[in-house]
Amino acid sequence: MTGSPGSTMRALLLTGPRQWQVAELPVPVTEPGHCLVRVAYVGLCGTDLAFYDGSSGYLRDGLKRYPFVVGHEWSGTVVEVGTGVQGFAVGDPVAGHNVVTCDACDRCRSGRRLHCRNRTEIGVLGTCPGVASEYICMPAKTLLPLPASLDLRSAAVLEPATASAHAVARLGVREGDAVAVLGTGTLGLAAVQIARSTGARVTAVGVEAAGLALARELGAEAVLRPEEAEDDAYGAVIEATGAEPAIALAPRLVAPGGRLAFLGVPHGPVPAFPSAQLVMKNLEVHGVLSGIEQWDALLRLVVHGHVDLGALIDGVLPLASAGDALTALAGGRRSRPKVLLEIGGRSGSADLTEGAA
Repeated sequence: MTGSPGSTMRALLLTGPRQWQVAELPVPVTEPGHCLVRVAYVGLCGTDLAFYDGSSGYLRDGLKRYPFVVGHEWSGTVVEVGTGVQGFAVGDPVAGHNVVTCDACDRCRSGRRLHCRNRTEIGVLGTCPGVASEYICMPAKTLLPLPASLDLRSAAVLEPATASAHAVARLGVREGDAVAVLGTGTLGLAAVQIARSTGARVTAVGVEAAGLALARELGAEAVLRPEEAEDDAYGAVIEATGAEPAIALAPRLVAPGGRLAFLGVPHGPVPAFPSAQLVMKNLEVHGVLSGIEQWDALLRLVVHGHVDLGALIDGVLPLASAGDALTALAGGRRSRPKVLLEIGGRSGSADLTEGAA
């Protein structure tokens, strides 16, 4: 272990719908089996936006309550190593997933950690604070050591991309498959690249011209608006938006006997969903939660240049400008989907119009 980083830290605290502050909170104590990490970058996503504006189903269903520190996508550097931890040292660059399991219930013992009866999700489900703070105390089992070749900005996008990798894996996408990815946000564009790495023929379907152009740049064979997509044309379809029109469209695009993955999370009922088509077309349907088993495979794709996470970053703002970052995320006026907060990164802040070069 090393000396204490101090007694207090800055953190992004949500106190109510559209109410936030940079609060001074105690630096967490490094617990056994955990590492204390100095956070470099935090990625903001639609889940965080729904917490910010109060529309989140987690809030509506009483699974999360204000006030809380938000955030679950991150990268950083280990500053303290708790007792009993092996494989990590002070100074190691790391990222990690946000799913904390008990490892004791029947589901954990049978290898189904994602379905742990006592699961919490850092920054999302349960009382664990989020990662938008200068320091976080993370279970070592959730951490991934990063190679020196991967910059910490790009590493902050690993967590959402593992969910996309999970969707591709669950559908068994392989060379020659015709795959449609609905959505050109972070999840969709990561899925485009991961599916393309298998040798599949990937079509991106979206409504934003900039997102479709980026999908083409990242390897999509075709890019289409929803009204241009052909019914029954794809052996595998990944819905990556959670938006009602895309959820309703997805079953129409799958060929009879095909595979369908729902990766985006809707924030309410989808009355237009054509459930009869699931039966009439004999579809294989998967709901995809997180990607805690996909980190190593995704990291290999990133290191070997098959997936470019940096290309998804529109810009970086300092923690003090979190409100501007959330406004930008809600506004949709970006050429790339991901907005980062710089908590303690190695490089200076970038304007949101700068891009990810």
